Amino acid sequence: MNYRFEIFMDNLLENLKKNWKKILLAFSLIAVIVLLVLILLNLKGGKSEAGISKKEYKNTLSLAQVYADKNEYDRALALLEKLLIENPDDEEVQKLFDKILDGKNEYLENGGVLHSGEEKQDLPFEEKQVEEQRQAEEKQAEEQRQVEEQRQAELKRKKAEEEKRIARERAIQAEKDAEEEARRQEETERLEAERERKAREAKLKAEEEKRKKAEEDLAKKNAKLKAEIDSVNEKVALGKKALESGKTDEALKFFEEAKNMLPVSSGEPAFSDSKNKEMAQALFDAGEKAESEKDYPKAMEYYRRAVMYDPNNYLYYYNLGKTQYLSKKYSDAVQSFSSAAGLNGSFAPARYNLGLAYLKLKNDSQALEAFKKAIEINPEYEKAYLEMARLLSKKGDRNAAENSYKKVLSINSVNTTALMELGSVYYDNKKPALAEESWLRALTMMQPSQNYSLTAFNLSSVLFEQGKIEEALTYAKKAYDGKSYLKDDKSKANLVYNYALMLDQTGDVDSAISVYSEVLKLDPNHNKTKINLGVMYMDLEDPKSALNLFKQVYNSDSKNFEANNNLGNAYLALEDYKNSIKHYQTALQLDNKNNDVRFNLARAYSKDGDYATAKTVYLDLLKADTKNWDAYLELAKVCIQVNDNESAEKYLVYLQEMNPSFKANEVQVLLESISN
Repeated sequence: MNYRFEIFMDNLLENLKKNWKKILLAFSLIAVIVLLVLILLNLKGGKSEAGISKKEYKNTLSLAQVYADKNEYDRALALLEKLLIENPDDEEVQKLFDKILDGKNEYLENGGVLHSGEEKQDLPFEEKQVEEQRQAEEKQAEEQRQVEEQRQAELKRKKAEEEKRIARERAIQAEKDAEEEARRQEETERLEAERERKAREAKLKAEEEKRKKAEEDLAKKNAKLKAEIDSVNEKVALGKKALESGKTDEALKFFEEAKNMLPVSSGEPAFSDSKNKEMAQALFDAGEKAESEKDYPKAMEYYRRAVMYDPNNYLYYYNLGKTQYLSKKYSDAVQSFSSAAGLNGSFAPARYNLGLAYLKLKNDSQALEAFKKAIEINPEYEKAYLEMARLLSKKGDRNAAENSYKKVLSINSVNTTALMELGSVYYDNKKPALAEESWLRALTMMQPSQNYSLTAFNLSSVLFEQGKIEEALTYAKKAYDGKSYLKDDKSKANLVYNYALMLDQTGDVDSAISVYSEVLKLDPNHNKTKINLGVMYMDLEDPKSALNLFKQVYNSDSKNFEANNNLGNAYLALEDYKNSIKHYQTALQLDNKNNDVRFNLARAYSKDGDYATAKTVYLDLLKADTKNWDAYLELAKVCIQVNDNESAEKYLVYLQEMNPSFKANEVQVLLESISN
């Protein structure tokens, strides 16, 4: 086999050498025939210059025209772009592309809106399938989204209902606790008053029995002494009767006559002392009656007389001090309460009221000492702890104030005043979460009132600071709804302003503008409202309305930073660059470290064509804030305006190196314009 193959190959090579010209000619003829066949195939619908079939090529051109006729220009141009990518020299495609592009531009210039392509017709079968599948997927996704939204809404609704239920239960329980505590306190006070009344009655009865026995013993000595005793008793009885009839002057006359008849001829001091006490007690009882009728001047006079007849009874001084305090005779009250405390060192109310009188005289240190002494006598003295907490807070000793307020609440957990004020101390101590908790507890035990509105106001502020925007808005609305409980319009304005601010911050523009306007009706000089309302008008691209409000603030306070800064913004928007520069300059003088104002001032100079000054301000800004990327970009633009392309390029290149993603396209365009 091998030999035969070798012989065959030798013969083949020999023939090729002899006939190579004939063979080459034959291959050439074959190639020409193949080429002619391919050409014929192309003429019958074979491949186009773009590498696709002639039929597909023509269909693509037709489809592009269909899209263009339906104003779906972007889809038409996309099809033609594919053909041009395959064959950039295809004149027919290029001509149609230019025609459709011109049609698109003309359509847009005439206010037309490009079709989204969602409604497609006459698509090839494959594209229809893809489009139908896409629409089905979108529909399914939309249905899933709606289901999820409904689920979330239902969860939110249930959560809100649960929170309302819990809040109702807490409010009901708190109300029950408050009622129970009030009932307990009332019962305690009633029992204490009853014990005191019985003790006094027993003491008076014992003294009366002792007095009568003493008088009987004296009367037994002789007839003359008995007559003197009877005369004194007669005057005292007449005085008492006159007091009961409201004849004060007549009663005092009888008592004075009885006093002048003492001591009796035997010189018995015990009898004289008992008569003085008897008259003092009668005057004291009359004083209590006048005090219950809120006739404080008359009560004060009765108590003063009682003290004269019996200067060793601490209660007479104590009640005298109370009426003096209520009559705003605070120095006299200090003397009376001090006398009561001296006569009875274990009587805590005398110390407590002494502290109140010192407070009225602005003597905080003596007041604090009096409250501390009251607490030493009675460690459960709730009111004394409350006043002490207030004084400690006023002094700035907030930790001690916290402890005093907590002591109040350990004695009476539903003391809403303590909860309100403790919340304020927590807030001042930078403890917002505890302030929130304290104010929430206070609200659960309060009925609508001035204090309720003010507490809701405070709570909304601390919630807002913690980023709890929706909750803050809720309590701001509660405070707003209770504004009528405040008598002063300026105080009402602050509640309304707080609600408007919350609406503003949550993006409810229309409501915020309406409520801000309400603030200005209550307080036409509320500058914060004018500033905020003006800023909202600026955002609504109404600089003229904003300018009017900013001017009002400026006219009332030309050194107001916000007024000047916002006037600069408004004038800049109105292209009044001179006034814009003026107010930015004033704002910068008021806050020379404010780089936002400095940046805006530079912009105003640039807009006014004062590029040299603008450049100086931008450079000053960059010294203070080396990462102010906007300033680098604007400084480069200013340099371009004054043909300082070298500096402009330096700033732009630096910006590219330090922050490549910052307005990259704009930076690149500026660099290319410099190069060109």
